[in-house]
Amino acid sequence: MSGTRPDLWQIFRFVLVGASSTGLYFLLLWVFQDRIDSIIALTSVCYAISMVYNYALQSWLTFRAGPPNIRSMLRFITMHLTAMASNSLLMAALVDGLHAPLFPAQIGVTAIISAMIFLVSKHWVYRQPG
Repeated sequence: MSGTRPDLWQIFRFVLVGASSTGLYFLLLWVFQDRIDSIIALTSVCYAISMVYNYALQSWLTFRAGPPNIRSMLRFITMHLTAMASNSLLMAALVDGLHAPLFPAQIGVTAIISAMIFLVSKHWVYRQPG
């Protein structure tokens, strides 16, 4: 398949892995919501756990990048730390600042961050040399 033409199966796999990772995130959010008082700490803990799960499946299933390597792991971590910070800051602005409900706010923020993560993963994290 052409490098410029979208690979619909790859997008499907990304969405499938992302949906399961997001499901894990929301499950953790529900489990820890009464145990962690800070919205930033709560979302960060949940995001970090789901990030490890996501790396393993995106690397293996979605982008078929072969065995994990330092380059892709460092890029993945950089991408997700940026996404995690964006998620936490947006959630704090929406929930603490604007008093938006937790779960609807997280759904909107998740959609925005997911699109960013796909593009950065495809064009930077798992980009094959040459």
